[in-house]
Amino acid sequence: MEPLRTSDPSRLAGHRLLGRLGAGGMGVVYLARSAGGALVALKVIQAEYAEDAGFRERFRREAETARRMTSPWVASLVDADPEAAAPWLATVFVPGPSLGEAVAAHGPLPVRSVRLLGARLAEALRELHAVGLVHRDVKPGNVLLALDGPRLIDFGVARDLQDTALTSTGVVVGTPGFLAPEQAQGGREVGPAGDVFSLGCVLTHAATGRPPFGTGSLDALLYRTVHDTPDLEGVPQELAEVVRGCLEKDPRQRPTAQALSQALAAAEPADPREILRAVRPAARQDQEPADEDWLPEPLIRLIAERSAAGLGLPAVDDTEVVSESADTTAADDADAQPSGRAVGRRRFLVLTGGAVAVAAGGGLAAWAALSGDGKGNGSTAAPTAKGPVHTIGLHADLSGDHRAVGRAQERGLRLAVDEFNSLGDRPFTLAVRTVDDGGVPARAPAVAKRLIADPSVLAVIGPTTDDTALAALTTYDTASLPLIAVSPGATVLGVTGSRSFLHARVTDTILPFYLRAYLHGTAKSHTIGIVDDRAADAYAWEISSSLSRMLHQDRQPVVPKVVSALRRDFGPTLDALLDGGADSVVFAGYHDRAALLARELTHRHFTGARAAAQGVLDTRFLSAAGDAADGWVVVAPVMDASVAPEAKAFTAAYRRRFDAEPQRYAVEAYDVARLIVQTLSSPSAGRVTRQNLATALRGASYKGITKNFAFDKKTGALIIDGRGVYLWKVDGGRFRYQGAAPLQVST
Repeated sequence: MEPLRTSDPSRLAGHRLLGRLGAGGMGVVYLARSAGGALVALKVIQAEYAEDAGFRERFRREAETARRMTSPWVASLVDADPEAAAPWLATVFVPGPSLGEAVAAHGPLPVRSVRLLGARLAEALRELHAVGLVHRDVKPGNVLLALDGPRLIDFGVARDLQDTALTSTGVVVGTPGFLAPEQAQGGREVGPAGDVFSLGCVLTHAATGRPPFGTGSLDALLYRTVHDTPDLEGVPQELAEVVRGCLEKDPRQRPTAQALSQALAAAEPADPREILRAVRPAARQDQEPADEDWLPEPLIRLIAERSAAGLGLPAVDDTEVVSESADTTAADDADAQPSGRAVGRRRFLVLTGGAVAVAAGGGLAAWAALSGDGKGNGSTAAPTAKGPVHTIGLHADLSGDHRAVGRAQERGLRLAVDEFNSLGDRPFTLAVRTVDDGGVPARAPAVAKRLIADPSVLAVIGPTTDDTALAALTTYDTASLPLIAVSPGATVLGVTGSRSFLHARVTDTILPFYLRAYLHGTAKSHTIGIVDDRAADAYAWEISSSLSRMLHQDRQPVVPKVVSALRRDFGPTLDALLDGGADSVVFAGYHDRAALLARELTHRHFTGARAAAQGVLDTRFLSAAGDAADGWVVVAPVMDASVAPEAKAFTAAYRRRFDAEPQRYAVEAYDVARLIVQTLSSPSAGRVTRQNLATALRGASYKGITKNFAFDKKTGALIIDGRGVYLWKVDGGRFRYQGAAPLQVST
């Protein structure tokens, strides 16, 4: 991917552009984030091609048809606007390499991989043909590889784009070497059989590393395609007959896409269950999911690396705030989410071996002078307003699935504000304003605008989840309103180019450092099984890919397994882990499916270490897993303030204020609130504006109860010094706090 050029816009049609994926004669393909948060490949067509009324009509018809595609083996259309001055379309972004790149890097695929590749692509073509579309450019470059199967790109709509070019150039539509004879001859009608021929060429390339009609000049390739017999030397015997049928010169003699899918499935009859998996698309909930181990290990690693690097998004140009009045004006569109693969180049994280230097900060001498002993023992009596009123906003899920975390953060914030307001010599008064998005990303931008519209709100803590944070990020950034995330961990939050965002916890890609230390140290693991649950999407990628890379660098034996989002039987996964010699298991996923794996591990009498990151730190895991949860260890960026010695004073104040035990993320929000107050009180903050405060916060340092706070001034990422991550272990059906997690193995 190339960075954006100066001539490229930063936003287009509600999408935030992140980089260039490619460019051609008709337009540019960008990597972008939609208003709803999804990563998309956004193809923008040059306006000159849109002047043809016939083009617009075909574009409109094909776009509407493509929206109905449900095959899991296509990169489906997300949105399109055929009426725009420069028509555009957005498809789901697939970060994996193309088939052509994979074969070039690692050679031909094994027979089973070719068989499954063909069956799944044939299934995609079957659905494409059923809705009246013909691809006409099936080639290795238009097949992207993912861990759960291939993805066919540029389907349907791409045909019309090529047709528009054809009217002015007269060139053959398609890619020589991978097109049907009827395409090579030009002027002949090209139907579904042409796609089947092209798929036969693709399968030959996948199996042998070369196309069936060789390479060379355009004229030579077109001639061989029409007149010569395909070269199938090297195609495995069990696939040769099927591939040869695809490459019949007469379109009427070729199989349909449906027949081809069935034939490829039947080409390996040893295990009937594999036949069924090969022909059943994974998106159908009532059927078996496609088998996840469809590629050899070197390609699995390549896909993981590409997927991780795909989220190493470049920054975009900063949003310019013209005047202070911009503080109350929000963007019309929200930024987007990750759903989320790991960032390969953690360029924004500063890992240091020692502790972060902590400055006392200016203003009121220091926070310790603000509230008794500085640990939560100040008075909480309601004060009268003194000086200007500055409001700290809380954007949280207060009514949805994550309301416990949202409410805990609200209480931590209110406790810190009450303590500050109890000071008689305070230079200003603090207020709290909360807004509730219910954990729904689509609601997050509108909720953010309510805080932005209040000019007294100078900083916001939240939102609660990755998805809502990503959805609201652009809205806050446009208003230059500082947004400090306490619980979200998606790495992509720090690489969007925001100038007002701060990440007040370590990101998900850092947690594997602590998992690694636990596995090497306490667990004494030898061979580690890593389960990447595709149901957890980007979160699973961040955990599994980061941990896998570290363990490979350590030369630690690893057994990686990727589980389809639709699989609920973890038996085959565990079989593979045990067959690979795994004596420890790390689950990269969320609590609900971790419970399925936990029960299966207990059923197999597995006694090795079982570990996960914070996605499993949920009481619903305990309920669903039952006794099988015991022994699991979780690494998470959250402290149990009720038992942590360093939070003793905070806990006492919390109990007095709320007559309850502090819940997870309460003390973390309390720390962040105190950081905000210290910065507001500091002369370095300058005139109190949102923009000035955002800059001052990135330059601040503060020693909190849970961690040391210091940030990368360019990205707002937390500088890592080893503090802020903790171990939890399930014992007796409860999560038991184990204290700080080591970053390195003690020697």
